Amino acid sequence: MLTEMRIPFTCDVNGDVVADGNRPVLAKVVAVIYDRGTIDTNADIDISSVNGSLVTENILDTTNLGTADLIIYPRRLVQNNAGNDLTGANGGDRELYFLNGTPRVTVDEGGNATSGAMTLIMEE
Repeated sequence: MLTEMRIPFTCDVNGDVVADGNRPVLAKVVAVIYDRGTIDTNADIDISSVNGSLVTENILDTTNLGTADLIIYPRRLVQNNAGNDLTGANGGDRELYFLNGTPRVTVDEGGNATSGAMTLIMEE
């Protein structure tokens, strides 16, 4: 079943913020909706998880995200049995990110007191 979690955020005077989701999840991330709000166009925004397993992986790692609201479909490379990334040229070797823990949005260079939101669309 598809679910969504909206994570709103407001940057401090330095343009930075760390905002956590409202609950831990065990899910695959299907899409991320970026609601730019008033965030500066040169904002760097990352999404990861905390408080789950000992392993944390960035689900989204952006630089200068831009001026428009977006829907992003993050995917990761699959690995072979030895744990090495497979590198097919046509994208057929990609899979949904696995999220174990509380989603975390980190914003850098977002602008003084600006705000926006990230919404995760997940398969739980």
